[in-house]
Amino acid sequence: MNSLYRISGLKCSYDNGKHVVLEINDLELPAGQTIFIVGVSGIGKSTILETLGMMTNTLHIPESTTLIFENPLTGKRFNLVELWKMNDRALSAFRNEHFSFIFQNTNLMNNLSAYENVQVTQLIQGKSFGESLKRTREMFGVIGLGSVREKQNVHSLSGGQRQRLAFCRAIAPDFSVLFGDEPTGNLDITNARNVMDVLKKIISEKQRSAIIVSHDIDLALTYGDMIVNIQKKYRACEDNIEKGEMEPYGFISRDSVMQRIDPKTWRYREASISSESLKNTLVEELLKSGNSETLKRNGN
Repeated sequence: MNSLYRISGLKCSYDNGKHVVLEINDLELPAGQTIFIVGVSGIGKSTILETLGMMTNTLHIPESTTLIFENPLTGKRFNLVELWKMNDRALSAFRNEHFSFIFQNTNLMNNLSAYENVQVTQLIQGKSFGESLKRTREMFGVIGLGSVREKQNVHSLSGGQRQRLAFCRAIAPDFSVLFGDEPTGNLDITNARNVMDVLKKIISEKQRSAIIVSHDIDLALTYGDMIVNIQKKYRACEDNIEKGEMEPYGFISRDSVMQRIDPKTWRYREASISSESLKNTLVEELLKSGNSETLKRNGN
């Protein structure tokens, strides 16, 4: 199986290393899969999306970091540490060529119609207006927005429709990797499963990949090919080191990874485990970390 990302020695910080919020010791993410990132709130789930998607330069001590992205369609490899030396325009062009994004807060453009919100990402990639319109109509049909008019303002859409519109905007253009930060968080179970069914079909048919942050363990167990559980660790707090205070940070190693074997079985820490047992294990770890939000979302 081809590699999508190879990562080692990664430390992520937003304040020049004063507070390292996420460390990845050694991790390989495979291409052509749907990868779910889970973990307690505030432990670095969004940080890994920002880092892998080249949205924010969080790299601390980059000279000690390996961060390689390989385009599965072309086989071309990119050293993302080196790419941060490019100017903003070049970085934006790189993201537009390879990545697509969807967030829980939708980030829709209110000055554009519903159709235009989806067309614009395709036009940026060089598609013609006719091509983008055809693709948008197709996506609206499969994502459950067939009743939305071409010129309809996004303000007139319900919260669930806006979330599906954001999902549609993310999957309509060409992409190598789709990054999703709680992309189904505002959807009911039926619509969440519908959009995930569409995404899985695109990944399978077009050899794409998806990396999705979610609090929904059931969704991850249903649609994930791999689950990465960010572990919660503690280190001395630099601000109050003399007082012995400790601060949490996220940590990922090969022991953080669960790989699907078949519909009911996973590989976790060199052993086979059933989906039900894996769910119980994840819930227990989250409970120990005090993540009541995750437990509530999963009906525990």
